[in-house]
Amino acid sequence: MRTNYYFLLCVILMLGCSESKFEPVPTDNVPPSALSITGVESIPGGAKIYFTPPNETDISYVRGEYMFKGEKRVVRSSIYNNYVIVEGLGSTDPIEITLYMVDHSENTSAPVVRSFTPQTPPIYSVLSSISVLPDFGGITALWDNPTMTEIRFSFMVEDSLGVLQDHEMTFSNAEAGKFSLRGFDTTERKWGIYLRDKWGNMSDTLVAMATPFYEEKLDKKKFFEVGLPGDNTTVRTGRPLANIWDDNIDVIWHTDPGMGDSTPPQKFTICFGNDVEAKLSRFVMYPRRESYYYGQHNPRYFQVYATTELKYDKTNQDYWRSDDWKADWEFLGDYEVVKPSGLSGSQYNELDKAVWDAGFNFEVPLESNKIKYVRFVVIATWANSAALHINEMTFYGDDFIDN
Repeated sequence: MRTNYYFLLCVILMLGCSESKFEPVPTDNVPPSALSITGVESIPGGAKIYFTPPNETDISYVRGEYMFKGEKRVVRSSIYNNYVIVEGLGSTDPIEITLYMVDHSENTSAPVVRSFTPQTPPIYSVLSSISVLPDFGGITALWDNPTMTEIRFSFMVEDSLGVLQDHEMTFSNAEAGKFSLRGFDTTERKWGIYLRDKWGNMSDTLVAMATPFYEEKLDKKKFFEVGLPGDNTTVRTGRPLANIWDDNIDVIWHTDPGMGDSTPPQKFTICFGNDVEAKLSRFVMYPRRESYYYGQHNPRYFQVYATTELKYDKTNQDYWRSDDWKADWEFLGDYEVVKPSGLSGSQYNELDKAVWDAGFNFEVPLESNKIKYVRFVVIATWANSAALHINEMTFYGDDFIDN
């Protein structure tokens, strides 16, 4: 019995270890049957052509062929989809497309031909939605992009000879976009904008006349800390809030962790000067650098409020320490320091570092009122800590004071 057992075991092992042979998929020259088109839906810059494949097992995918601007283009779709999509067309000219069913042997069925007319391509619908508004030191362009197509926006500025020259560009796939061009005087000039999509289509140039508003850096020598109840007025190792308006980017403000009013959200308040009521355009925050990139006590999420007068003095503790004061101040917005790379935690790359070193530019709504006081409410730091540090802050706008 023992001998028979070992003999049977060896036979099983030999059978299990025998070489498996994989034969190639059989090929033939028999084309599949044609597909049936069940509908055509025009979309911006293209179309969806819906189909039903033949009831056969030897079918692989659908291929579509069409001509656009003298060039043959090919699209494919799996049989597990019920449509072929054509996109990226830069015009509304009618298109004739030929569809084939393709089998595993790359045999093609008889052609089925359909025509469609694309809806307006995204670059043209976006271009027609653009509004160009005069802004501080330049212009602001606003647009709608309902298809959320990634588009390159190229901005042009009139030179001394009256010729539009490329100046700056940005990319956006936001449903509602905005971009500001700054650094110009108050001379009226022509501005141009043209678009390019990821398929290489380019729009015409939108030209507008606009006169920038006057913009200057507010005089930091007039700034002072207000120190309202509820503000984090603590100072760590001799580095006060005034360090953020000393025009020295290497000297920081640093509060004392866990001391005073350091429980998040943390607040601090600045007055632009006793004789100042400025129309603010933007501000630039320079967070602490060195080994603190995207980390520790640097603000990450914050809100900004503004007013021209204080309704109550500092003795009204309940008013300032609650949210009652917010009803008397203008809300300028929610702001976030964004890491361009999106890397998690304290990780960052060279682009992130360069953006951090250049400072973060935050815009103030164009319709906001004149401002004397700004109060920052820091919702969270990068380390969710109970302290704050910033290298420098610079504010821009028009203080209406002749210097």
